[in-house]
Amino acid sequence: MFSIKNRRRSKGFIIIYVMFIVSFCIFIALSCFKLEVLKRQNNLNMEKSVLKVDPTQKIKEYMLTELDELLYKDVTTLTNDEVKNYLSSKTGSIVQYDNSYIKYDTNNYLVLMYNVNNKFCKEEHYQYKVENNFIFYRCID
Repeated sequence: MFSIKNRRRSKGFIIIYVMFIVSFCIFIALSCFKLEVLKRQNNLNMEKSVLKVDPTQKIKEYMLTELDELLYKDVTTLTNDEVKNYLSSKTGSIVQYDNSYIKYDTNNYLVLMYNVNNKFCKEEHYQYKVENNFIFYRCID
C-alpha cells in the first residue's frame, strides 16, 4: 500500500525547522534585552528626577540658614522683642544670595524675594517666632 520509506524527502527541508527555532530563540533574547534596557532607562530617569534641585528651594535654604547664623551671632538674648529690634534696625536687605534677598517688613514679616537667572520669580512672607532660644519660621503665603 502506502509506504513512507518509498517517499522521496528533500534534503533542505530540515533547515526550515532549524531556522524557525533559531529565529524564535533570537526573538526571545532580543525581547529580554529590550526589557533590561527599558529597566535601565527607567532607573536613570527616576534618579534624574529625584536628584533634580528646585532653584527656589535651594535659594530659600541658603538664605534662611544665613539669616539664622546672623541672628544667633548678633542677637545677645533670643527673644521676640530682641529679634524684632535687631531686624528693624537693619535697612534694606538683611541677607543676599544670588540676586535674591531677605528684607524686613514693617508688619513684622520677613519677605523673601526670589530672583532666578536675574528674573523675578516669586515673593514669600515669613513670620518668625522665638521659643526656647530657637527661631522658627512660618510661611504666611
